[in-house]
Formats: sequence, C-alpha cells, structure tokens
Amino acid sequence: MPGGVHAAVDTDGDGIPDGIDQCPNLKEDFDPRFGGDVDGCPSDFVPWYDTDSDGIQDHIDDCPTVKETYNRVDDEDGCPDVSAIDAKGIADSDADGYPDYLDLCPGQPETFNGIDDKDGCPDNTMTIHDSDQDGVSDSIDVCPLQPETYNQFEDEDGCPDVVEIVTKQYEFPDTDGDGIEDRRDVCIDEAENYNDYLDRDGCPDVPGAESFVISDEDFDRIPDTDDECPTEPENYNKFEDSDGCPDTLKLQVVGDIDGDGLLDMDDACPYSSETYNGLDDSDGCPDRVADNRLEADSDGDAIGDSVDLCPGQPETFNGIDDKDGCPESAFAPSDGDSDGIADSLDECPGQPEVYNGLDDSDGCPDKTQTALPQFTFPDTDGDGIEDRRDSCINEAENYNDYLDRDGCPDVMGTSAGDKPDADFDGISDYVDECPALAEIHNGFQDEDGCPDSVDHMVVEDKDGDGILDHLDICKVSKETYNFFQDEDGCPDYVADNKLEADSDGDAIADSVDLCPGQPEVYNGFQDDDGCPEDSEAIPDSDSDGIPDAVDQ
Repeated sequence: MPGGVHAAVDTDGDGIPDGIDQCPNLKEDFDPRFGGDVDGCPSDFVPWYDTDSDGIQDHIDDCPTVKETYNRVDDEDGCPDVSAIDAKGIADSDADGYPDYLDLCPGQPETFNGIDDKDGCPDNTMTIHDSDQDGVSDSIDVCPLQPETYNQFEDEDGCPDVVEIVTKQYEFPDTDGDGIEDRRDVCIDEAENYNDYLDRDGCPDVPGAESFVISDEDFDRIPDTDDECPTEPENYNKFEDSDGCPDTLKLQVVGDIDGDGLLDMDDACPYSSETYNGLDDSDGCPDRVADNRLEADSDGDAIGDSVDLCPGQPETFNGIDDKDGCPESAFAPSDGDSDGIADSLDECPGQPEVYNGLDDSDGCPDKTQTALPQFTFPDTDGDGIEDRRDSCINEAENYNDYLDRDGCPDVMGTSAGDKPDADFDGISDYVDECPALAEIHNGFQDEDGCPDSVDHMVVEDKDGDGILDHLDICKVSKETYNFFQDEDGCPDYVADNKLEADSDGDAIADSVDLCPGQPEVYNGFQDDDGCPEDSEAIPDSDSDGIPDAVDQ
C-alpha cells in the first residue's frame, strides 16, 4: 500500500466508513424507499432521542440513560467519567472513565473497540460474535438471531420489541399531604386545616388569631416585603428567581445557537459549529487537521496559522467573519465603498480603491501618471535587428541588399550565419516547423516557428484577478491580495509574518498541499489541492471538479 494511504475502518461492514457512518455498529440496509439518502443506519432506526438530556443523542451516546459529566474527559461519549484533576471521591478503580458504580468490570478497563463499550468490561473482537448485527454481542443478547429495535425500551436485551411511549409528567412534592405543593407551602411539615382563614398558606390557622407568619400574598415563598411582584408567584426557572416575579427564559441562554450538539454553556465557540474531525471535538470550535499532523495555531483560536489572517490575535467567534481568524467587533468598522479599507483609514470613503500597485492602501482610486515602460528586446550588435531574430548577435548586419534580414554581415552569394533561417523569424530552419512562414511572437507557441493567432481572452485576464495573463503565473487561479507576492497572480498564504514551507513552489503551502512534492497544474481542474492533474485524462461525468473515481 502506498505510503500515507490508510484503509478506512468499517466496523459494521456495510461499506460506509466509520468516519461518516452515523451508526457504525449497525448495518445500513439501503432501503430503496429512501433513494440515495445513505447515512449508515438501518431504515427503522430512530436516532433523535436524548433520554438523559445531556445534549448527546442516544444513537451516539454510550450511556444513553446516564448524563455525561462535562469535565473535559471524554465529554463526547455521553458517559459520566472521572477527571484525574477533579475526581471528588468518585471511585474508578480501573481508570477507564466509568465510575465503579456503573462499571460491570471495575477491576478491568474497557477496551473501547465498538463492542459493548458501555459496560466497562474489556472485549475481544476476535472472540465476541454478534450474529444479528444489532450491536449487542451474542454473549449478552437474549435474542441473538433477531436484531434489537432501538426504541428506548429494553434496548440492551438485544430483542425486537414494541412500546407505546407515555410521558409521565413531573409532580411537585407535597410533604405534609395537605394538597398544597411544598414550593408554595409556608409550613411544609404541618398540614393546612382549611378553616376559611389563610387556607392558601399551607399552615394550620385559628380565625382571628394573630399570625406570626410573614405575609406572602402569592404564596411563592418570597415575603411580600421582598417580592417585586407580590400578587404574581415566581416561576423558579433559575433566572432571577429571587425577585418574586414570573419570567421567561430565552432559548439562546441555555440552547445551542450554532447547532453543533454542544450546549452554549459548554461551547467555547457558541456562534461557530464544531468540526468533528478528532481534534478538540469537545470544545465546540471549528478546527482542522492537515497532512495527518497538527498545524501551528499561534493564537489558539483553532484556525491554523496558514489560513489565519491574524495568527497572533484569536478569532472572537461572534458570527462576523468567524473563519478569517481575526477578532471583530459586533459593531464592525464601516466600509462605505466596500473596497476592503475601513472608512476610518480610507482617504476616499465614498470611492473604491483601484488596486493597481500605486498607493493601494490609501483607499482612493488612482492611475499611474506615466505610461509603464514597454519591454524592449535586446540588440547586442546594434544593427537594428533584435537578438531574437538576429542569426549573428555579435556581428552587425552590413546591409548590402543580400540577406539583410538575417543580421549577419554577408558577401553576395554567401552567408556568414551559422543558422539558416529562410523566413528570418529568429528560429533556425532545422527546428522551425514553418521555415517559409515567419513566427508571430505573441507569447503563444513562439518556439514552433509558425505564425499563429491568439483569442483575445487568452492574453487578457482569464481568472479576473486584475493581472493580465501574459504576466500571470497562475492564469486560471486568482491572486490572493495579502501583501505577499501579489504581483505573481497566484494564490498564496502568509503565516505569522514568515513564509510557510512550499516544497514544490506552486504557491500552495505544504500544510494544505495534498502533493507537496509535485507542483499544481493550474488548468481550472481542482486547482486548490496542490496536485498536478490532466483535465483531459481524468473523467468527471458531472463536471463538478471531483473525478468519477472518488465521486459518490
């Protein structure tokens, strides 16, 4: 197998690699009713449960009925575990992350190999069998030949079953049984005597007697003297519960704004979704792994230095340009003319900058006052015939009406030139494909000796980056204007104020170059991967830029 190539793991053998298989231990049944929607799960699988309400769905939760303890130790597995730093007396004898009170084998660590990983016992993939492929090994499967139906009812027994789900409503306690809930009962250990005198306070009373109970008109257990809403009971939702007023809690406060499965209270980047790639998957921040090694991230914002426009300043992740790696204020600087220069720094805030290499940082449109000098072909011997067309560049033409265009001093009937060139185009006849027709030197196949015409689009600006094609090294790939080699017309990166390694010199940094030893061929076909491709040789039936060989 070639170096750097690894076979994808497919635990359940359904042809879908574990990395994208939402049910790595259950086979996909490829039900035709769902067309091409293949997620790696059987069609009757019900994934959208979270029994223990820990924010991790049951189908990926190793402990679906026990809440995850978010202590930065295996926080993504859904199981309570013990942190070496903050164990707080919870015993975990075999140090496998399962507390002894949940561990069926407290003296032997779990092997975490996709087989019964939530029991805390070591398992051997070679000896443990699962005949019905339901993820429950035959040794503990009550129905080893019938797959379990995962419906939250006895899912660990391995048997198919049907259950009618009835949700039980939570009941507030009433310690003294007087019909008044403890949360509203001033005397939770003494029953109300219901004598039409203060019958709502939950205390036995004598009509007309002086009451030593602090007045609480709305019975929310907050004295009226301290209650901002004495006639409206507090609803106790952990939001300003001490003011005595009922209030509503916005979903965003305890929700998951970016929808990455991590609650905002535990998400370091609540406005930017986690990229689940095995690198810091529990912090809630997007991150990337390149070339099977961790990439430098100087400011620790989980955006690699090679693509971080501000590698020394962490991204703020506030929903504004969260992928550029730069801190932004929710009140972003105004840029009235949208030229990329903030109005506070723009000398012409109402007119966009013309990026032409002249005062490009002032924000004003400008043009060069003098014409750019035109390139002049050399004429070493000064005979008025350019070296590219001169057969004798060190000897001046003697202009005697005999072969005066070859650039050599001649004697009538002979030639001093060492390179016969019948059409005088500077290309010797022995390599000139059109020896009788002079080459038109227009930057297109000038070495073949044949005149040719070039479509105007070829010599203009194919990629629209403002650099004409005859000066653009990367004619079909746009220049990234980042003040680093902006004149070559190629996309490039600057990392931490220093150049990043680019072994093959194709302007794609090694850290993101899939072929760091082979330069990219900029032909409009997968120009961002850093590999040379032949668009004529690689079949791509749907023309989406992904070769048929890897296009699903």
